Parts: sequence; structure tokens; C-alpha cells
Amino acid sequence: MILNGGEHEGHRFLKPESIAEMTRSQTGDLKAGFVPGSAYGLGWIRVVEPSGSTASLSPGSFGHGGAYGTQAWIDPVKNHYTILMIQCSKLGERNNSETIRFFHQSAAKRTAPDAE
Repeated sequence: MILNGGEHEGHRFLKPESIAEMTRSQTGDLKAGFVPGSAYGLGWIRVVEPSGSTASLSPGSFGHGGAYGTQAWIDPVKNHYTILMIQCSKLGERNNSETIRFFHQSAAKRTAPDAE
């Protein structure tokens, strides 16, 4: 629904302008999030400069990482989303861990046009 501009199966849930406002950087140049190059939107972490665990995401991607490693990210440039459901207290840097980075890299390879 978010990737489709706020519409799902012919039903409008949000205006495209609402999604744009929710995913726009609300924190300017302030350090935000657990990964360098991030900003906060309204309810989302926004990738400004991909690095660390977000290196495989496009600038402008947005999502959220939970306290024990669960991740949900939307990449509007690549038109895909990823969801990782885990509960692990031993991930190291949690949202910037090797596990999360590997997950994003694997998902990016799988969704790349030449991956088939």
C-alpha cells in the first residue's frame, strides 16, 4: 500500500502527499537512528546516505528496526520491501549488525533485475 502511493486493491488509505510527509526527513542534519547516514521521518527511519546495514538500500528508503533485530524496510527506488522477523538479544550492534547487513545484501541480490 505504501509503495502504491497509499492505495491497495482499489482502496485509498493514505494520500500520496501524506506518505511523502511521513517519509521526509524531519530531523535535518541531526544525528538520527542507529546507522550513520540516517534521518527520522514521522514513524520511519529514512536512509539519506546508505551505509552499514542500509548499504544495499537506495537513498530515500525508509523503515524501522526493532530492539531485538526485527526489520521492515521499503525501497521506493527499487520498488520492493523487506521484512525480517527475529528476536535475538545477541546481535551486537542490533540494527547495524552483520546479520542485518547480510539480510539486506541477500534481498538486494534477489530483487535485482539480473538475479534471475
